[in-house]
Amino acid sequence: MRRSIRLIAVFASATLLTGAVDGVLGAAPEAQAATSVPSWVIPVYYDDEATGQHRACTGIVLSKTKTLATPDCFTGMDAADFEWEYDLGTGQLSGGSGGGATYRSHPQYDAATRRAAVSVVTRRTPDNSGKPVLASASDSALWAPGAKATFYSWAGLDADDAPRARHSEQVEIKSAADCAALLGSALPSGAVCSVPAPGAAPVADDDQCFGDAGGALVAGGKLIATSATRSTGCVQDGVRVYTRVASYRSMITNATTDTDIDYRFGGSFLAREPGELLDVCVTDQDRRLWGCSVDDAGSFWVSGYTAVLQAGDLNGDSFGDLLARTSGGTLYRVPSSEFGADFDRRARIGGGWNIYSRLVTVRDISGDGKPDLIGRDSAGVLWLYRADGKGGFLTRSRIGGGWNIYTALAGRGDVSGDGIPDLVARDKAGVLWLYRGNGKGNFATRTRVGGGWNMYNAIVGSGDFDRNGRQDIVGRTPTGALYLYNADHKGNFSTPKKLATTAMKNFVSLS
Repeated sequence: MRRSIRLIAVFASATLLTGAVDGVLGAAPEAQAATSVPSWVIPVYYDDEATGQHRACTGIVLSKTKTLATPDCFTGMDAADFEWEYDLGTGQLSGGSGGGATYRSHPQYDAATRRAAVSVVTRRTPDNSGKPVLASASDSALWAPGAKATFYSWAGLDADDAPRARHSEQVEIKSAADCAALLGSALPSGAVCSVPAPGAAPVADDDQCFGDAGGALVAGGKLIATSATRSTGCVQDGVRVYTRVASYRSMITNATTDTDIDYRFGGSFLAREPGELLDVCVTDQDRRLWGCSVDDAGSFWVSGYTAVLQAGDLNGDSFGDLLARTSGGTLYRVPSSEFGADFDRRARIGGGWNIYSRLVTVRDISGDGKPDLIGRDSAGVLWLYRADGKGGFLTRSRIGGGWNIYTALAGRGDVSGDGIPDLVARDKAGVLWLYRGNGKGNFATRTRVGGGWNMYNAIVGSGDFDRNGRQDIVGRTPTGALYLYNADHKGNFSTPKKLATTAMKNFVSLS
């Protein structure tokens, strides 16, 4: 069976010629007119040649490695389905490796009601695509009843079964009551609906169905919502339902900046060998542990560093960074690219960082769209460092004291299901506690996860390690066994999966 996801490049020019041949944008047939579409709006196409089924959606470029779409554009896919990649030299489509693509849907997504219908897929996007400005809660006037907006999407298939560009559509936002009357049911929370704007040109029936899922609703120069239309469904009498970006902005921005040093993998952790080599541990397409073994082929030489962490995208270049602290207490940012981390290009952040007994990267708990860093000092006080978006950090702020009661801290993922990263902490009795991020740089009162966690000599946040859309933590036993815990998005974890029996025994540390 051959399946493929085609993310077809949209060039920087605002005026595009529609028509494509075998997934590559080409000259438009004379019958089709030029269409003005933002450069960050791209088609996403699923093709199962064995069954003849097609799935076409619209994607919105968030960064060079992230695309926003609707969950059912990707649900049911695995790494082998993502078969096509961009040719970064020509901007055209080419055969890809078929591995590594992952997606993360909002934990509250409901396929029946279309609630929280947002998903972020990790995949290389065109360098010249740009990205939209995301609306926030303060922009509510842009989607108030009666407000006008423009809807953009890709829809329909041409003679070669490739997506074609469609005309943009002028729409008018309706009230929740009007939407309920038009649709016959209430809107889900965090949603808006629209009808064609008065005097707007009618939209062809074919353009109201195939490909509209994930389309962009734009007003005031900002992306205010994405189409919640099913990838296989149609709108009703021109009434479109959208998911408001502002309602799920935290999840979207966290998924955008939560980028590992190898962006192709949804999650990973670092394992340090006795000989000062550092390995990147990931899973292969069959979700088996891969990439880390104690040998002479480690990924990086880290002699002289007492701590190395994955920090996400600290400088806004769409690739994940490392943080490396020397024995003298100097902290460096180590950038990465498509070719991995590059210690030769390290950039000094500052000195004095050896005052912290523990450093934890937690992604964005402050709500500013940038990754954060937490440090625990020798007195047990926890401090927050907000990223400045330029590769460094702002002045620290105090979270609270008493954190010396914990023997392990792990962050990075959303355990509670609200779209905001959380922190887990193990106390000296082996009880694991959850601290829910409040999106303002602190945590809610802790809740008990469970006991027995003293069986592990290392606990680390690994992102979506097994690529199932849920954030994970991994625990290592003294004998080298490795266990994976999926967040249940209710404040706890699923039954652990054993990834290794003894393979991790000889690693000095995990991070």
